Amino acid sequence: MNWTRVPGVASILWLTLAASLFVLQTVTVPVTDPELREAVGTTASFTPDVWLPLFGLSNQTVLDMQASNDMRVLTFGLLDAEADADEAIAAPAVSVSLGWFALLMAALEAFLAWAFRHREEKLVRPLVRAAGIFVVIWSFYGHEPFWDWMLRGLFPTSPDLLYNSNTLISLASQHLELVLVSSVLTITIGLTLGIAVTRSNLREFLPLVSDTVNSGQTIPTLAIIAIMAPIIGFGFWPAIVALILYGLLPIVRNTIVGLEGVDPAMIDAAKGMGMTPAQILWQIEIPSASSIILAGVRTSVVINVGTAALGAYVGSGGLGNPIASGLNQSINPWVLLGALAAALLAILLDYILGRVEYVMTPKGLQIEQ
Repeated sequence: MNWTRVPGVASILWLTLAASLFVLQTVTVPVTDPELREAVGTTASFTPDVWLPLFGLSNQTVLDMQASNDMRVLTFGLLDAEADADEAIAAPAVSVSLGWFALLMAALEAFLAWAFRHREEKLVRPLVRAAGIFVVIWSFYGHEPFWDWMLRGLFPTSPDLLYNSNTLISLASQHLELVLVSSVLTITIGLTLGIAVTRSNLREFLPLVSDTVNSGQTIPTLAIIAIMAPIIGFGFWPAIVALILYGLLPIVRNTIVGLEGVDPAMIDAAKGMGMTPAQILWQIEIPSASSIILAGVRTSVVINVGTAALGAYVGSGGLGNPIASGLNQSINPWVLLGALAAALLAILLDYILGRVEYVMTPKGLQIEQ
């Protein structure tokens, strides 16, 4: 039984988290990293402020992702309207404790449970809950004293703890940027190929497409990156090409399996009702295969989270930077910092995509989770 679907339980869980965060806010941890100590002092609160992901467009990378704990970004510049540019830069961030955000989520969950008390609702509540969990985890990415405290406990004698070339939240933003751009392109290409080769007039290309996407995972990802870097240059795009080639297999394979597994009797009945091939595809085949297709998408995205770390070797940034630097300089805390952050990001994205899969799967095909 999914207890988060019981009215009020999700709100109670958020209230419990809020209470825990408010209690832990009074707990201070020592700051040992020299550069971090200069920025925040010798001690800092165990719990973070709320950190928000900021998305923009870029000519070089398509998507430009940043992070901020300044709540003024939610006012679209209204709070900075009276300040000069220099004053705005010098002004301290307007931050909010994560405990207050958890309290807001508890109130929001209670409101949604009341609003949908008379009918079953599977769109708003799962996505709101997923967004709230993302903000909580993202906020801990931005709280450097937490990572400094954790790494000092694991490596008490290490002179180097935090990766000083960049903050963890910036590295996570770069990593998520790589994953999002590559996943959108991979999903688009994979669904197009999978749908195309299951049509009668293109079915002869199915073995060729299957062999091609299979070969994408037989070649080591680092080799793909090394081949692409001299061709299209170092930076963002060599990593994107490698991620696309490596992530195509689960999507194409699951799309083919899902569409091929649709009951022929359903398709014959749809033809008998006068539906066109396009209507059969979008109204019968894809909804029936949606669970299998979305499972392939989840697998591809999680694979890309781990694979994106190799982009550090061609200058694409991301959580692979502390891993690569730590391996080169034998600094174990840096390796663990990048690896833990990447693993947590993979788990987080898998959970969010699981909620999306639940929302997009037709009710008749849902399995209680």
